[in-house]
Amino acid sequence: MDSALATPNAALRRTKQPSRLRGYEKVALAYFIYLPCLGLIRRLGLGALLLLASIPAALWVLWRVQSRTAWRPVEIARDWWPLGLILAGYWAMGWFATPPREALQAQLVRMDRLLLYDAHLQALIEAAGAIVPATLETVYLLLYAIPPACLVILYACGARPQVPRFLLLVFAGTFATYALLPYVPVISPRLAFPGADLPHFDGISRRFTIWLLNRLDISTSVLPSGHVAVALSLALGMFAALPRRPIFGWCALGLAALVYMATIYCRYHYAVDGLISIVVVCAVCRIASRTYSALER
Repeated sequence: MDSALATPNAALRRTKQPSRLRGYEKVALAYFIYLPCLGLIRRLGLGALLLLASIPAALWVLWRVQSRTAWRPVEIARDWWPLGLILAGYWAMGWFATPPREALQAQLVRMDRLLLYDAHLQALIEAAGAIVPATLETVYLLLYAIPPACLVILYACGARPQVPRFLLLVFAGTFATYALLPYVPVISPRLAFPGADLPHFDGISRRFTIWLLNRLDISTSVLPSGHVAVALSLALGMFAALPRRPIFGWCALGLAALVYMATIYCRYHYAVDGLISIVVVCAVCRIASRTYSALER
């Protein structure tokens, strides 16, 4: 009888103990701590450094407060609001813009033209008319709606306990790629070579995408590709979170392939940008997956 009573009491004590930061929260903190450190090296102004330093401090306080409560609405919010850090982390890289390497851009665009024209990628995409180009533009435009859609799927599948594993891979792959942006400054081919190699179809999605990029994009670099990194990290996260339902991972991987194709065909990125993102994301997510248990402790 004593042992029977001890079990629920022990469980009760465990629920009252504050939980530690989740693995993906540690990854996000590491990235946002990296930014002011890089700012010191790059000799950013005091205002920029203070702003960058305030972000990880605020995140740590918020997550520590959240980790001390088991109230369900707070736990659910803890799953969702960090998705906004994907864009915040990208925009923060805007502080590190430097003049682009024009010689490298010229080499990259020559490689793209081999793919677009010699390998007939542009002709193949446009062979059926506007359907495929419009699809590519739309998938590229809606990329940042996919992360919350993935969370909805996890909830609907009863896999909410797997959200930390999913977000760990998403954050690890995405932030590792963002961290490399300041080191190889090249600008988008649509800006570096205006009017060259453009798609032959212009629809609503493309016009809206360009409108957004002109107002909200950063000029630090497009190498590696943040879009490809996010898309591929989401796919790997879905495979890890729903191993018994791989259809969702395969669908996300298909979307990632479309995003990569869109970056090249629509001239938002060079082909090498996405290729480097694939290498970085696969390597980092493999490490993150293997160390998941350690990060959760």
